[in-house]
Amino acid sequence: MTDSSTSSKNGVNVDLFFIPLSDISLPQTSLAQSWLSDDELEKVRRYRDPKAQIKGLQVRAALRAVLSRYADLSPHEWCFEYGAKGKPSLMAKLQQQTGLEFNLSHSGDWLLIGVAQFDGVESGLFGVDIERSRPKTDIYPILNHYFSPQETAALLALADEASQRQRFFDLWALKESYIKATGLGLAQSLKSFAFELKPFEQLAAESLELSCQDTGLRQACGVASMLNVYPHIPLQIPLQIQIHTLDLTDSLHWQTHFGRLTEEYRFAISLAHAGNAALPITLTAQLSSIEVLLADY
Repeated sequence: MTDSSTSSKNGVNVDLFFIPLSDISLPQTSLAQSWLSDDELEKVRRYRDPKAQIKGLQVRAALRAVLSRYADLSPHEWCFEYGAKGKPSLMAKLQQQTGLEFNLSHSGDWLLIGVAQFDGVESGLFGVDIERSRPKTDIYPILNHYFSPQETAALLALADEASQRQRFFDLWALKESYIKATGLGLAQSLKSFAFELKPFEQLAAESLELSCQDTGLRQACGVASMLNVYPHIPLQIPLQIQIHTLDLTDSLHWQTHFGRLTEEYRFAISLAHAGNAALPITLTAQLSSIEVLLADY
């Protein structure tokens, strides 16, 4: 899928990897552990729940396996650094060598890894999020704390509680992708910016092919071969936020995409670069199992 309503000669390629997290064999667990650095292994051990430890291990191993598709580096050779609020990125030397920006998110049993390559611009900001709709979450007390007045009013104007609940998690995914792109995390008030997410029947959807070589995996996950993606979700930022990771004093141009993986899961992408014009975005998506990613190595 290519976003064609842009005026810049530069561009960005974004690849999305949707990975269902499931049990893996002991040999694969050992392989994944062998890829991780000592500090990563220590972070995994800090989880008290054994299931959380396994997921933490799989998330980190899957990221390394995905990145190795883009460079002549083995999964264990990737080195990361972390921003002041914990945003992971490649160490400067590796980023300059590969030109890769990445972000990842996991919710429930799904992991989303996004890899971005900016062409013609020095660097950009990039964040992704995947969110599961939680039927037991009491969304209404949360609205006034984390949503802008405009977002709250638009949500409450929807016809029924089911629609309002879906919209809540749709907006939450968009907001999370934005603060993950800035790297400021929850140090940035979620009420300091707002997305104008109209009802889907009023939005122009684009089709995104979700490639998958395993028909059985697609059926087991209950995902379609084509996803509806909604680009150009308007973002309102009253005050320009200084984001030191880019060392920029110029204003940033933001581009956001939103989509549904299933009825239960939705995802969002936020991109920014210094400039006044939108960048052409080439977007791809792939469904892959954690077993296949590990088996490639």
